[in-house]
Amino acid sequence: MKKLLFLILVVSLAAASCGRKEEKTDLSKDQRKESSGNTNSAGFTAKGKEIFYQTSNLTGLKCADCHSDGTNTGNTNTKYFSDVIGASKRTSVYSGMITGEDVKKKGAGASVCWETYLKMGRPVTLEEIDALNAYFESLKGEVKESKYTSLAVPVSDKAKLKEDLLKIGGLTPDIQNGEKKFKETCGFCHGGKTVKHVPSVTDEDFEGNLKSVAFHIRFGAKFMPFYSYEKISDQDISDITEYIMKNKKK
Repeated sequence: MKKLLFLILVVSLAAASCGRKEEKTDLSKDQRKESSGNTNSAGFTAKGKEIFYQTSNLTGLKCADCHSDGTNTGNTNTKYFSDVIGASKRTSVYSGMITGEDVKKKGAGASVCWETYLKMGRPVTLEEIDALNAYFESLKGEVKESKYTSLAVPVSDKAKLKEDLLKIGGLTPDIQNGEKKFKETCGFCHGGKTVKHVPSVTDEDFEGNLKSVAFHIRFGAKFMPFYSYEKISDQDISDITEYIMKNKKK
């Protein structure tokens, strides 16, 4: 009888111990879940900034090359794209292609840039998206909507480009403005120093004719982004083309 009571006591203590262990494990999972959802923590925001300034091994590009967080405006290329101040709070991004709840889910368009322009070699993770959103929301300044007119999205409109080319071809180019615009934006990649795998304007095989320049500006190519009418006008395209053609090696 004593042996039976002793056995029952041992089994009861073991069961109680397992229950406490399981409860502790469950609590740990909840704590991890709560921690991963804490996108306002300083560490999470710092991680977002790190990703924003992370350089792609393939292209040599980073988010901060095109988009301003308010501290990198010394790079004139950021004038031609939307800033990221509170970007995840916008109603739409990427020229209206991403709207509503998808703005935050896609890191204000960062998921598109990650694969299309940066060529990071892997999909961006949900944690990285959350970190980027936390960083964008930590930045001080006005949250500006970013709807622009583009031939590249929502659908590729090459017929409109043909119409534009007739108009641009009749414009009188201003080579000084062309040089200014080229150095502010195009030169960042096509200057032959900063970004990998792109031709320099002085390369013999660099296509500097009007049709090629207009096409690449309006539609982009590979990891080159497209430019809206609001950021680069038809006159600017005429001017940039003139500058490129005058500076190509013969």
